[in-house]
Amino acid sequence: MLPGVENVPSHDYIFVDESGDPGYSVDASGVLSSSPYYVAAAFHVCDDTFGDLNSHVAAFRYLAGLSRELKIPPKAPPFDPLMKPIAAMADGGKNIWASVVYLDKATYTGWYLKPGGHRPQDPVLFRNHILRCPLEFHFLNHRLATNQWDLILDRITLTESQTENLQGYLAGNYNIPTPTHITHAASIYVEALQIVHHIAAGFGDVALGSGPSPILRFVKYRDVTTDQFIYKPT
Repeated sequence: MLPGVENVPSHDYIFVDESGDPGYSVDASGVLSSSPYYVAAAFHVCDDTFGDLNSHVAAFRYLAGLSRELKIPPKAPPFDPLMKPIAAMADGGKNIWASVVYLDKATYTGWYLKPGGHRPQDPVLFRNHILRCPLEFHFLNHRLATNQWDLILDRITLTESQTENLQGYLAGNYNIPTPTHITHAASIYVEALQIVHHIAAGFGDVALGSGPSPILRFVKYRDVTTDQFIYKPT
């Protein structure tokens, strides 16, 4: 930023990632063999904050000696040094916000996860169904700073028709401002997607009954195990 020139945001970006898999399968003894929880996280950053965010991640990489894609378990020692400065930026008024929804699969009462019922098992539709929840929840608590925003999703294997279905599903939701663009990217080359991955991973234990880490205090969160939130498709 030039001296004496106010740095005003011109674009919002929201990065979304998950922790846990969207499947539900049990072994011969009836024990759940897929992940016991599912977490969806939204990480909201304005363009005027990317310089600070990227500088922090670059410094972290240098000091930690990590050049590969960042996937640090929440209880590993490097997790706090990675996330604590991001929490400080959020608390300090930088244009950074985050929201999370999570569910315990064993007691989940919603659609698309388990066989049978009104909306039977479908991992793609389950992911889409839960994906809108952190966005709806996020926009209840945080407004866009500008009049345009991009939604960036961690790239997963989808057919062209499944991708179109997801984009239409989100764009047609009146509880979410229509995104200017919806982009699928690989987290290996997008630092903010790697950050939202760690936010999602940090709430895995919360989904199973633990309290959230103090490092993630800037994240608003909600349990959607028995409440799929505001909007329910017909």
